[in-house]
Amino acid sequence: MERQTALIVIEGRFLDAAIHRSRKLVDGLVAELPYACQPPGDGLYAVGMAGSLRTKLPLPRDLARAGPYETASGPLHFIWAAGSWFQPETSPPPPIDANGATAWQWLHYNVLHDAEPSAVCLLWEIFPLEAAGAA
Repeated sequence: MERQTALIVIEGRFLDAAIHRSRKLVDGLVAELPYACQPPGDGLYAVGMAGSLRTKLPLPRDLARAGPYETASGPLHFIWAAGSWFQPETSPPPPIDANGATAWQWLHYNVLHDAEPSAVCLLWEIFPLEAAGAA
């Protein structure tokens, strides 16, 4: 199984507190997954503020041959926002005129656009273990 990514959006906290909270969230996520993973302790990959990230995020559109995890920013497997974890299969439906984009792409777009500009967005890498190393 390949590397997976989790986007965590934390509002109302300074950077240090947001990193601490996101570490607990990703640890909890990994503990609940139906497969074994490396401990995510060093998996923090990127940090940004919602206000600046959304200015670079294009309106969702059809991504030719996109898999279920694809977004305009690359593949995302999990999104934490507004107190809940989401995966592509648990995304709210897209708007009626979805521009050919998936519900997952729209969720990613809306999470960043609905967040406070000062919300901290953290991207974590999750590395599932191979079946032989999972025991």
